[in-house]
Amino acid sequence: MLLNTIREVTEITGITVNALRYYDSKGLLSPTVRNPDGRKEWLYDDEAVRRAKRILLLRRIGIPVESISLVIGSAERMDDAMLRARLEELREERKIIDEQISVASMLLLLDELSSDAEVKDDLLDKMFEKICLDE
Repeated sequence: MLLNTIREVTEITGITVNALRYYDSKGLLSPTVRNPDGRKEWLYDDEAVRRAKRILLLRRIGIPVESISLVIGSAERMDDAMLRARLEELREERKIIDEQISVASMLLLLDELSSDAEVKDDLLDKMFEKICLDE
């Protein structure tokens, strides 16, 4: 069985030593072997490294640390329902962000196209009615 030091795991995964220790304290990722001679050398097997990667990916999609243990089951299988729910949340967030980008782009374009304050105000009013009142 190949074991990786905590430093090697940080190089493989990009997770910091402090984060690995934090995940250990939360019961998410424990080292496979703790050096019994009192030193703080932690060793991780391949399965622990895979679990670290899963944790990092879940963090990347915004799953809070407190919920990760619910997403990764005892059989190391991800909870499909929770992942599908997060995917839907992300799609909704993207929709909101896309709308914000669109409005910001239109405001910039409006500002660039018209130097006439009266025309700009008229266009702004129309834009407001279309975007905010037609919801």
